[in-house]
Formats: sequence, structure tokens, C-alpha cells
Amino acid sequence: MADALPVWSVFQVDRCEAAPMQEQIAAFFRRAIADGRLGPGARLPSTRSLAEQMVVARNTVSLAYERLAAEGYVEGRRGGGTRVARDLPDLTPNIPISTRSAPAVAPPVRLSAAARIMLGERVGTGGSGSASIPEPLQPGRPGLDAFPGRVWARLAGRFWRETPATDFGYGDPAGHPLLRHALARYLGAFRGLSLDPDAVIVTSGAQQAIDLVSRALLDPGDAVVLEEPCYPGLRGPMAATGARLVAVPVDTEGLDVAAARRAAPDARLVTVTPTHHFPLGVTLSLARRRALVDWAGGSGSGDDGPWILEDDYDGEFRYSGRPVPPLKALDGAGRVLYVGTVSKALAPALRIGFVVAPSPLAETLVRLRGHFDRQPALDAQVILARFLDDGHMAGHLRRMRTLYRDRRDALADALESAVGARARVERPETGINLTVDLMDGSSDVTVVEAARARGVSPASLSSFYRGTAKRNGLLVGFASLPRARATWAARMVREAIDHAGRSGSGR
Repeated sequence: MADALPVWSVFQVDRCEAAPMQEQIAAFFRRAIADGRLGPGARLPSTRSLAEQMVVARNTVSLAYERLAAEGYVEGRRGGGTRVARDLPDLTPNIPISTRSAPAVAPPVRLSAAARIMLGERVGTGGSGSASIPEPLQPGRPGLDAFPGRVWARLAGRFWRETPATDFGYGDPAGHPLLRHALARYLGAFRGLSLDPDAVIVTSGAQQAIDLVSRALLDPGDAVVLEEPCYPGLRGPMAATGARLVAVPVDTEGLDVAAARRAAPDARLVTVTPTHHFPLGVTLSLARRRALVDWAGGSGSGDDGPWILEDDYDGEFRYSGRPVPPLKALDGAGRVLYVGTVSKALAPALRIGFVVAPSPLAETLVRLRGHFDRQPALDAQVILARFLDDGHMAGHLRRMRTLYRDRRDALADALESAVGARARVERPETGINLTVDLMDGSSDVTVVEAARARGVSPASLSSFYRGTAKRNGLLVGFASLPRARATWAARMVREAIDHAGRSGSGR
């Protein structure tokens, strides 16, 4: 049984105080219990240990404990020492209502301009409850019920058994060499990229990679091209730099590169999700990929074009059609920063992402990362490196593609049956979300509110637009929904559409 925490660092008896020492000790524990520092069941130090810490007689501590027990704050257990009582007395101070002061109102905190800008932008893809609890149909949620927990636990046990204590100091801000090499091999095998491991920087999720790139490249007034609509987590870090955000429409071929060049000919950065656009799900056509890379390469006379941030957030999951190589594979000029994550392939809680950056920008990003997040967590890095190198990721992805295809089809079939002509369901060839266009004029925002009241959490397509929304529909996550619940979930969506129609919530 663990020893109780020492208290000498936060309390000492005052021998000059009029109150007896036993009462001072009892008063300290009363306050600690009342304000929650010691919860029910917490073990107090033994009388001998506390007497030694306080440099008082053991009998003084015993009398304090006896008083606390008589008042109902603590209880003694045979072989278990003295513990905070499970059923505590009323801890409300006995102060007449008329004399109680009103709670103090904290003055407003003056935030920086960057903080105000970032807080004005939404992060994430929706959901009404705790971010840690996956909600049915919430976009971007992988099938955590299929996480390879046994393999991961075995590799974790190996890590903790074999890792020497000397490895637990400060590490490389670029990430552990084992993982950087493993990621380079993985991206070569699965995404067709030939990479120098030194170009791979491990980050705390893709969001940190986006923040790093924004800090490194953007000054106030710089033009940044964003897809319209786009993932909201892109906007905050870039807007916080003071950059000028230029929203460029996405059509059936992806980002309109020609329109982007007209809208922001001096763009410093272009952000794209070419493999699987978020949230509409389209793939950037080969012609536009080449046009974008050509623009980034500049005129060839020293006039560099924009940097490109390629967010390949769920490219591992392609269910039909020919595999689409990343934009980075066409990058002859070294202007593409390739951002990825294992949040969709494995689990968001691992907090492992990466950015592949051309030299010398890679060194700059590493130095910047060291200023505000010294290094990634050691254990997750080493475990993931072994997971990749031992071939577990390859088998896991094969299983997940089969599972996700089945879940996609089950939900799409159920939605088509449930909503009929009131909505059009699009089955994606890639990724873990599908879209549902509302054809009856119902507001997607109202439908989402009604859906959440019924226990499902799709997102409204209109909420991902910076300007006027061109699509009215739902973004629906299917990866985390078991096949057995597809019919129920589709029925909840239909009821939500019915509710929106009855409320007259036309756009």
C-alpha cells in the first residue's frame, strides 16, 4: 500500500500561536478535506510519521486524529491506518446568511490579439459532449473499438522492461530517431515517398505541425490560400500570425488552382487536402496537382512561388479506384510540406503527427519546436516505431479498410433507405466520413441540432465555410459506428430532418 504524502512542505505547526498544536494539526486536515485536497478514502500519515515531520510528540498527533474522528472527518481501519471518512459531515461553514459576502467577481483577463483571433475560430469537427467520448456519426472519429490494444500493450511492456533509465532525459525535439526512420520507411511503402529521415519531424498531432509551419513561414499581411470550405483547425494558427486568409472554392476537381492564383498571386502559403478534401471528400485532379506544384516552383528565375502545406490526414483508407500519390511525390522544387498523423489510422489520444519538410526549413522547424514543446513523449514514439517496423501497421490497415468499407456501406444503405429523396448520400472512395446533401431545403444547422438531441452528432457542411455556404448538408462519420447500429443512426438522422422540416427551418 502506498504511503500517504508528506505534509511538511505545505504545513508546519506554529509554536508561537495561541492555539494548541493538536488543534492546529486538526484544523489543517479539516481545511484540506473541506477544499477537496484530501478526498474520501485518502490515507493520512501515521501518527509516528506525522510527529516526526512536525517535530512534535506522537501523542499530540494522536489527540488531533481523535478529534477529527469524533467530528466525523476521518475513520480508523484495522491495518489501513487513518483515512478520510467516506461519509463526511456537512462542510458548509456555519455562517449566518446575512453576514456571508457575495462571491468575488474575477476581473476580465486582457488577452493578446493572437489569442482573441484563435479563440474566434473553431477547432475540431463538431460533437456536443465530452471530447473524450466518441459520439455516433461524429466526423473524424476512427473505430477505436478495433484499436490493436493487445499488440500495443505487448510492445509497451517491452518498452518499459528494456528502456534504460538514461533514455528518460531530454530528447531530440525532432523526435526519436527510431520513429523518424520508421516513418520514412512507412511513407515510402504506403505513400510512395522517398524520404530522408532527417526531413521527418515528429509532432504532437497534425495540429502542432500546422502551428509550427504557420509560425515559421507567415508574417502579418502574408496571403494564405485556404480551401473553401476547409478544416477549421487550419484557420486559427494561420490567422493568429496576422496573415491574410484567402478562401478559394473547391469543386469536383478539388481546389481551383487558377482561381487561387488570381485571388492571391503573391500567396506565401497554400493549404490543401488533395488526397481527400475535408469536408467535401473530393480528390485533387492530376492536372490541378501539376498546376499547383508548378506555381510553387516559381518562374525559375529566383522568384519562388508559395509554399504548399499538404494535409494528408486519412489517406491510408482508400476503398476503390487507383491509389492517389501525395502531392509531395510531385515536388521537384522542395516547396511542399507534407503533414500526416496516426490519429485516424490508430487513435487520436496517441498525439503523434509529423511534418516532412525540405532542408533547411526542417532544421528551423525543429529549433522552433524546442521553444514551446521540448520533445514528443518517449514511450509512444518508441512503441509506434516498433509497431511500424514489426509489420503490425500493415496488417492493422488491411483489417481497418475492410471494416471501414463495411461500416460505410452499412450506414450509406441505411441512410438511403431512411431519408429517401429528401437527401443525397455520397459514398467516398477514401477516408472515414461521408456527406449527405439535404434536398428538401432544411437548414443543415437545424438538422444537426435536432440530431444531437437524438444522440447522434453529424456536422453541418455549411459550418466549414468561411464565407457564404455553397453546400447544405451533413458531414457524417462512419468509422466508429458498428454495423449493428447503422439502422438506428439513420433513423435518428431521418427524424432530425423531419423535425427541421416541421419547424420550417428553410435556408
